[in-house]
Amino acid sequence: AAMAAAAIGRLAGGAGLRGARRHQTLGLLRRGCAGLAVDDTVNGLSEEQRQLRQTMTKFCQEHLAPKAQQIDQENEFKGMRASISLCAFKIDGSESLSEFWKKLGELGVLGITAPVEYGGSALGYLDHVLVMEEISRVSAAVGLSYGAHSNLCINQLVRNGNEAQKNKYLPKLISGEHIGALAMSEPNSGSDVVSMRLKADKKGDYFVLNGNKFWITNGPDADVLIVYAKTDMNAVPASRGITAFIVEKGTPGFSAAQKLDKLGMRGSNTCELIFEDCKIPAENVLGTLSKGVYVLMSGLDLERLVLSGGPLG
Repeated sequence: AAMAAAAIGRLAGGAGLRGARRHQTLGLLRRGCAGLAVDDTVNGLSEEQRQLRQTMTKFCQEHLAPKAQQIDQENEFKGMRASISLCAFKIDGSESLSEFWKKLGELGVLGITAPVEYGGSALGYLDHVLVMEEISRVSAAVGLSYGAHSNLCINQLVRNGNEAQKNKYLPKLISGEHIGALAMSEPNSGSDVVSMRLKADKKGDYFVLNGNKFWITNGPDADVLIVYAKTDMNAVPASRGITAFIVEKGTPGFSAAQKLDKLGMRGSNTCELIFEDCKIPAENVLGTLSKGVYVLMSGLDLERLVLSGGPLG
């Protein structure tokens, strides 16, 4: 897209484009060159993968592109949560953007790498990257929200959840009825994840969480979140004291704070999360107690792969 944009810029300057032609060129740049065709004959994709890409290209152009600029300007992606109040928010005069997320579920791409028994499509990570690329071609912000849901949340549950957890959470996440997120970063803990300060104290059959998370993609909308906290503040090395928890929206003591007004990726709803004596059942530990760093790092490896589709798009 960057090379195409540069070429368009040279053409505009050299030929002295004016009026409608200049407006058309600038419009294409604002859309991130979303209208440019992709040559699938040179990248070794299978026929099924070419069909997947073509399907996603057509779907995103029809259902997302008309509102991509508005999403960025308003820093608001209303397509994740259907509500009566959004019925008048139209894409093409006939469909509400609030239906977009569930339509991704109907296409089978929210759970694209998840097993069939939970409603997933059981495809590979190249397929996942292709979907990420085509959504991001139209809206990088919506692509980021898609990646956080389909990879960071669903993938962590698939790879590390027990059967009870998978059966409880995956079907609605995969269908688009529920929205997923992952909460790792904190105000003073980003890439240095082992320095996180969110604390989880064991109290009987519960863990009591206190602290906060920051820069959480999908945080304002999420129904299910994978949250990392310290269960042993004195562990050596510090990575041994981290545990992953499944946290549900509406849990007492858990709240989403202010939504962030960002410079980029506007419309990928992002916020701070607050935990104040938040009781999480012990059955919601994801993976092994105090070994959440293995859950985290195994997911980050695949996160880097899937999210590469964003800048490619």
